Amino acid sequence: MNVLNLEHISKTYGEKVIFDDISCGIHQGDKIGIIGINGTGKTTFLRILAGFEETDEGQVVMQNGLRITYLPQHPEFPEGATILSYVIQGQKEQSWNSETEAHMVLNKLGIEDHEEEIAHLSGGQKKRVALAAVLVNPADVLILDEPTNHLDNEMASWLEDYLNRFKGVVIMVTHDRYFLDRVTNKILEISHGKIYTYEAKYSDFLEMKAQREEMEMASERKKQSILRMEVEWAKRGCRARSTKQRARLDRLEAMKNSAAPVRDKNVEIDSVETRMGKKTIELHHISKRFGERVCIRDFDYIVLKNQRLGIIGPNGCGKSTLLKIIAGILEPDSGSVEIGDTIKIGYFSQEIEDMNSSQRVIDYIKAVAEFIPTKDGLISASKLLEQFLFEPAMQYSPIEKLSGGEKKDYIF
Repeated sequence: MNVLNLEHISKTYGEKVIFDDISCGIHQGDKIGIIGINGTGKTTFLRILAGFEETDEGQVVMQNGLRITYLPQHPEFPEGATILSYVIQGQKEQSWNSETEAHMVLNKLGIEDHEEEIAHLSGGQKKRVALAAVLVNPADVLILDEPTNHLDNEMASWLEDYLNRFKGVVIMVTHDRYFLDRVTNKILEISHGKIYTYEAKYSDFLEMKAQREEMEMASERKKQSILRMEVEWAKRGCRARSTKQRARLDRLEAMKNSAAPVRDKNVEIDSVETRMGKKTIELHHISKRFGERVCIRDFDYIVLKNQRLGIIGPNGCGKSTLLKIIAGILEPDSGSVEIGDTIKIGYFSQEIEDMNSSQRVIDYIKAVAEFIPTKDGLISASKLLEQFLFEPAMQYSPIEKLSGGEKKDYIF
């Protein structure tokens, strides 16, 4: 039975078409993953479903009395709110049981001091508090935008189990494909203003998508072959005197005007290799603490040439702190960091950095470099942006027009 229906939804931002007359149904028990490249409208889709954004055309029809809770990508909180008060505020009847569940969920998500003001928390902790509020409040439909962000492996495993046991509908956007594969039973792909439904897990979706695209390309090849024959017929001097000939010419025009299938482009990454000396990055007896919390104690490590190093650990153990010390953003309390003379460090932060949102996309890149060296020679800032799927029209838009995912791509 359908609990939600999207009927002929259209949505545009300026000249950019996000949805073009899309329709789909969501059934009881669906665990849905929303797939699409950055900027295709995944967050917009969730906001429309949750009632936080209006459509230009079409409507969302839902079952009477349906309870929906929504986890936004960047949650906002009331001024002065404490963690516990925020988590249980949506419950109509607050009881000992509701507070007990709130404490349990917060603990599972690594939040320990439940009376602390939310304003004192980090960005990752705030996202986990917002997730706890969504899970604790009774709902028939959970709409989750990036729920696994800022979760360590243990927390992600707990959330996976929770969602698998949840009896209602789950609709989520996440870039964690393993989490997606273990939780979902249905995929909705958003691509070039259209939506495609796959009754499958993520791993099966990839194969089904390839089959769909191949069928579309085969249909396009057949259409082009027929089109060539029809054009030749028209060139031979058809006068369209009969009804049958006029109909054939009308079909020819419709065929010429029909859109060809469009495939998603892939990001192109290229760089120039530079000579690396023997000395790379050396950490000598590094220690770092914040108040009473010790993050790093007397840590020694030498990064080897051409090494690919992964840093793992539970939330709050100091992974980002270590990276910031290596990048020179944070100073250690004791110890030293030695960087080789030939080493250049690029740092990609977990958080989206502050930018002048009114600045044009192209100008922000040009402020760093007008031309970028690649193995094939210099390329312009505009060409670099095209390789990261920022079309020329988008490059002259203000940064504030970018989606959250596009901003991350942009900073990268």
